[in-house]
Amino acid sequence: MHIKQFPIILTYLVVFLVSHITRSQQQENLHFQHIQDGLSQSTATVLLEDSCGFLWIGTRNGLNRYDGKDFEIYTKSTDGKTGLTHEYIVSLYEDDENIIIGTNEGLSLYHRSLNIITPYPFKNEGKTISNEVFETIVRKDDVLWLGAESTGLYKYELKTGKLKHFSPPNELLQLENPRLNKVVKVEILDNERVLVIFTYNTLLLDFDMNITSNVLETEAIITGIEFSQKNFLLGSGNGMLYKLTVEEDTVSIHEEKETSPGFGIRSLEKNLDDELWVGTENRGLYIYSKNLDLKNHVEYDVTKPHSLAGNSIWAILCTRNGTMWVAPYKSGLNFYDKEYYKFQHIESDPFNPKSLSNKLVNCFLEDPKGNIWIGTDGGGINYWNRSLNTFENYSLKNKTFNSDVVLSILETKENELWAGTWTHGISVLNTKTKNYSVLTSENSFLKSNIVIDLLKDRKERIWVVNYFAGVQLYDPKTDKHQNITLISDIDGTTINSLHKIFEDNQGNIWIGTLNSGLFKLTEKDNDWSIVHYHTKNSLTNRFVNVIIQDNENNVWVGTQGGLLKYLPEKDSFLAITKEKGLKNDAVKGIINGQDSNLWLSTEDGIIRYNTKTGETINYDIGDGLQAKEYIASSSMTSKKGEFLFGGINGLNVFTAKDVEKQKDTLRLFVSGLKIFNQPVLPNDEFGVLKKDISQVDSLTFSHDQSVFNIDFKALTFRRPESVNYAFYLEGFEKNWNYVGNNPTATYTNLNPGEYKLKMKSTNSDGVWVDNEIDLHITITPPYWQTWWFKLLMVALVLLLFYIAQHIKLLNIRKNQKRLELKVDERTKELQLQKNKLVEAANNLKSKNEEIQRFTFAVSHDLKSPLSNIKGLASLIPLEMELEDHPDVAEYLSLIDVSCNNMNELISDITEIARLGKIENKNELLKTNEILALSRNLIKGQLKNKNIQLNIAENLPNIFGDRNRIIQVFGNFLDNAIKYMGDQPNPRIDVDFEEEGDNNIFLVKDNGLGMDKNALDKLFTPFERFHDNIKGTGLGLYMVKQIAISHGGTIIAESEGKCKGATFKLILPKAKIAAKKSIKS
Repeated sequence: MHIKQFPIILTYLVVFLVSHITRSQQQENLHFQHIQDGLSQSTATVLLEDSCGFLWIGTRNGLNRYDGKDFEIYTKSTDGKTGLTHEYIVSLYEDDENIIIGTNEGLSLYHRSLNIITPYPFKNEGKTISNEVFETIVRKDDVLWLGAESTGLYKYELKTGKLKHFSPPNELLQLENPRLNKVVKVEILDNERVLVIFTYNTLLLDFDMNITSNVLETEAIITGIEFSQKNFLLGSGNGMLYKLTVEEDTVSIHEEKETSPGFGIRSLEKNLDDELWVGTENRGLYIYSKNLDLKNHVEYDVTKPHSLAGNSIWAILCTRNGTMWVAPYKSGLNFYDKEYYKFQHIESDPFNPKSLSNKLVNCFLEDPKGNIWIGTDGGGINYWNRSLNTFENYSLKNKTFNSDVVLSILETKENELWAGTWTHGISVLNTKTKNYSVLTSENSFLKSNIVIDLLKDRKERIWVVNYFAGVQLYDPKTDKHQNITLISDIDGTTINSLHKIFEDNQGNIWIGTLNSGLFKLTEKDNDWSIVHYHTKNSLTNRFVNVIIQDNENNVWVGTQGGLLKYLPEKDSFLAITKEKGLKNDAVKGIINGQDSNLWLSTEDGIIRYNTKTGETINYDIGDGLQAKEYIASSSMTSKKGEFLFGGINGLNVFTAKDVEKQKDTLRLFVSGLKIFNQPVLPNDEFGVLKKDISQVDSLTFSHDQSVFNIDFKALTFRRPESVNYAFYLEGFEKNWNYVGNNPTATYTNLNPGEYKLKMKSTNSDGVWVDNEIDLHITITPPYWQTWWFKLLMVALVLLLFYIAQHIKLLNIRKNQKRLELKVDERTKELQLQKNKLVEAANNLKSKNEEIQRFTFAVSHDLKSPLSNIKGLASLIPLEMELEDHPDVAEYLSLIDVSCNNMNELISDITEIARLGKIENKNELLKTNEILALSRNLIKGQLKNKNIQLNIAENLPNIFGDRNRIIQVFGNFLDNAIKYMGDQPNPRIDVDFEEEGDNNIFLVKDNGLGMDKNALDKLFTPFERFHDNIKGTGLGLYMVKQIAISHGGTIIAESEGKCKGATFKLILPKAKIAAKKSIKS
């Protein structure tokens, strides 16, 4: 840098700082929100709020519609049928819910029902002005009054298309520059007169466009506004504000204010408080009271992110809710909403020495005048003069204080403050003389030069909390002090890491620590009893930030792990944490409010907590908080009832009323429709919409349009991101879907039918309001599910049924004749078969008689020898007693048993022959005993053939006739032995299976077996399959009849010759058979 340039640069810097300081002192702090992203172009030329609440922004390159969240942009089209006639927008006027748009090439018309723009539909004579530039548009009845940029005023009759033109007299025209003849404003007056304000003259016309008043010359008027009835304010190019008054047939004008000498007035607007906002060229914004007294001058300030974004103000608009929209040149949109921020934010401005000196605010103290001392972390101590709204700084930097880090402030007596500092002890400040002295560990009773908190108790004693040096009690009256030692209940160590101190209304002293919990000190007889509360007995967190007592004498403790309420009857604490509704557990500050409300500062905003109901209301940065995070115990209530919370970016000041959640209702509208994720427009290929989606109250989808999305929005410009939404589809679901800030309803594969989509939202404060809207939805069925198709199908079925019946009747008649012929033939055949059956029956009768004779013969022949055997067998034991022959005796006993069985069986055969059935003597039989007996009967045969017999244990019992069951198993075993063949390892296995209500007994051998053809005839009487083995062919027939008589049956299985055989005896389970026997 050149030395010669330094004075110049320094001069500019001084001028900048002085002007900045002067401007900062003059300006009221207006926070503007900035919007630029999404606009079609950065310079807005004209603004309009329509009847639906949308904001329309005309720019130098396109038209924008803004709903608070998204911009919809309208541009010039290439086909000339739709779209703007030109990109540059000069005027906007709402007409019957449509919007007339003035461009650099004539008028365009926005059709709300279709959400499209077309060239204005002039007819007849109106077509001659289709390319004029109209800066002013007014409608009265069926007449449009159009003020042109250079050719005067036009009266266009909408019904007839008739056009009439007016231009000032030639002597008043600026012929060298026709654009200076621009119509600035047209106003229709009550008594059917038209006030026309040109750039350089103003006059009154009647409705036939005849001059009815004096012509008033003016000075380069750029803009105008009606300020009160028949009084207009006009802004000129030289910065002069004129007041124009209309009386009867005269117009008068006079200079009112010189706002910005040499800088033109570009825009004028009146807010809801009748204050005048004046936008200038390069001088920002001037705000005047109703009496036109200057209240504020606002300009762009590079040091303030929420200042005006530019100084050339092209347009201003006041909306119905009082929001002021400002359009600076090439700076997008700015808007000021006094309700946008609920919390006043006091912050540090490095360019303003009269502002807060540091952004980290540690503590507060209010003096008797209502002014506030503020301790900061790095900027010393600040004295906030509330009436002047200025800050006076005491710090090391300006040598007015001994420390820049102030941790606590205490008023010890009138005009004297003690300030606890970091590493510099206690500063004693005389607030009257502004002189200070210092107490340190070297010159006073202090044990440490880090004083983190101070307290004056009810006895005027001063408590000093030292950081890592314990607590001290000082009595100014006696100039004596004592050190109080705090001992841990956990390990007996001394606790020095102290943080905060508080005295309740009973005189108890509460001391919070950094990591060792909480102590309660109670004084009695000049001694202190100390109770230690920690995480092992009652606390949820050992880091204590703040302690207070509410209006109901409850002690509350803020910790890093939630809010604690002291329960004196239990001498313990109740914890309120995230699980019970807190947004954040790090409670840094607590202020006692009204109506049982506690105000909590945290590391994530401010919470209002109701101690009775547990209800919480959360506030965040969007509400105007200084930041998310606050500093421990940096909180205070002023004498005015204001709440002050200090944080990491200044402090917030507010009252409970200031931040009360509003219940204003937002307009809800449907904003979009998609089918299969494709946007749906009026009259497109989907065929769903005839008008724009925002203009319909019902939708009809075909069955194959099975996936659709419906978007809806609340129209608001105040923190739209804080609005929450919900919806549900009546007829499909019963509960609301709460979807946060994502208002899209998606449904798939709905059944045909009628539905109603219900939608609602909160306002910007998160309060659910009564703004529910409905959208009727119809899903049409496929043609095969329609009533007419079903009716047609029924008719078709009936017709087919009739045809089928008729054909059937014809066939019946044909078949009847055929059948008559066949009956005759069949009768003859049946007679022949009958004769054969009679002959067969006679043969069968003869055979049965032969069987009967055979049975009697067999019985007679067998009984006689069996009787002889029995007699001989009875004599043998007598002879055998003379010598020792135990086996012979056993065999003889078995011969006796066999003889008895054979005798009985022969009797049965005789009975079968006589009566055709067996009468059983049923009883509960142990199957293993029956088989053991059967085994003994064939013991000799088994031994002779070396056959292994395996009988399963625990075979189920049988309910049946003992002898018959023995006969069955004996037959099975005997057959297995007889048909064993020459097997090298002959084997017989007896086992069982269960199947439902039956038991299946299996006798399986590995003998000769049989082919499958023989199985079908196995149980036929007299059938034999092995001629070399003796037998009559009645055995298996008889045992199957026995099984059938017991309610069962017998099945034989074999896989072929030499592959063994299995015989299955299937009988009902014993209990079931017994019950049936009892019933029978």
